[in-house]
Amino acid sequence: MFLPRAVLAPHLPTLLLDEHRRHDTPMLEALRLEARRLAGQKPEILVVVSARANVTGPFQVGAARAHRSLTVDPAFGVEVRYDCPGHPALARALVEAGVKARLRVGATPRGIDGGVSVPLHFLLPARVVPVVPVALGDRPEAECRAFGAVMRRVLGARPERIGILVGGMLSHATHEWHFRREVPEATVLDQHVLAALGDGRWDDLLECDPRVIERAHPDAGLRHLALLRGILGADVRGEVLSYEAGPGVGSALVAFEVPGGVEIPVEEPPLPQVAELPVLKRTPRPRRSNPRESNGRPPRARVKGAGARPRRSPPQAAGRAGRSGAATRSRSVATSRPASRGPSRPARRVSAGSRTPTARRPARASRPGRKRAG
Repeated sequence: MFLPRAVLAPHLPTLLLDEHRRHDTPMLEALRLEARRLAGQKPEILVVVSARANVTGPFQVGAARAHRSLTVDPAFGVEVRYDCPGHPALARALVEAGVKARLRVGATPRGIDGGVSVPLHFLLPARVVPVVPVALGDRPEAECRAFGAVMRRVLGARPERIGILVGGMLSHATHEWHFRREVPEATVLDQHVLAALGDGRWDDLLECDPRVIERAHPDAGLRHLALLRGILGADVRGEVLSYEAGPGVGSALVAFEVPGGVEIPVEEPPLPQVAELPVLKRTPRPRRSNPRESNGRPPRARVKGAGARPRRSPPQAAGRAGRSGAATRSRSVATSRPASRGPSRPARRVSAGSRTPTARRPARASRPGRKRAG
């Protein structure tokens, strides 16, 4: 079964430079929105048509179990890596149906190029969905449209949800791009193709001046749009989501409604219900138990200052007292001891500015003075 939306996305590698430099361009914003839509449809397989792999010969369908990225645009200075799983069973079914319709189709383990890796880098960055890459062959437009019709029959009969993605540009004059030359004909071609897609006029895609086509160099001769026309099965109108022009190149993101596509209802996850928070009450901290009071007796009352030793005067204060004058120096300080320590002792004299008390000596008897002669 088909997903209800097919997308034409650009494969310009410099889009990754804008993303790396965090340039919020309209193209990057449109790619992000389309990536959300694609993820919401939950694809199981993606079939990606690459206009960059314009190989000589038949159409090539990637039938490997795992695809490795190929570097096809080294001049742009950006290498896109998008290694992803494949789906060999669906690839073989497409090849067998194409051979039965007498079309030149073959299976290949070639890998994926920039026409697949650049769009998937933006639209499906997870790299978990199996991818079946389809490379355009150098075949006429009618044969491209016929192979698209074969793909529609095979993909519509499958039970998986299959998404359709086409990686291609509009104008693609790479020579002028490298030299940064402006090509007015490229802008003319881009506007003509977008107007034809918007109106559903698929037969008028290349109905313009041959000189414009020669100067603009349409990507792969727009054969990727012819293949997409066969996959859609009708000339549906396209919705231009974004358009971006450069020197000689034009890139556009266009979405198409696939006839017969199955719409997958997308259920958004409900918002989480915020539960009411319980009211927290502050619990008083328990008083620590004193081991001395754990014997069942009531705690002994303490009197502030009881049992404290008398403070001694610091030596600085004593020194200041010794310098206060002669009367202070001659004055002695008497210290007394409590009566409970024994009989009283003679008072001791403490000299000013000294810590060690000295015992008081008995006063010396005065000697009688001598009489002066004469």
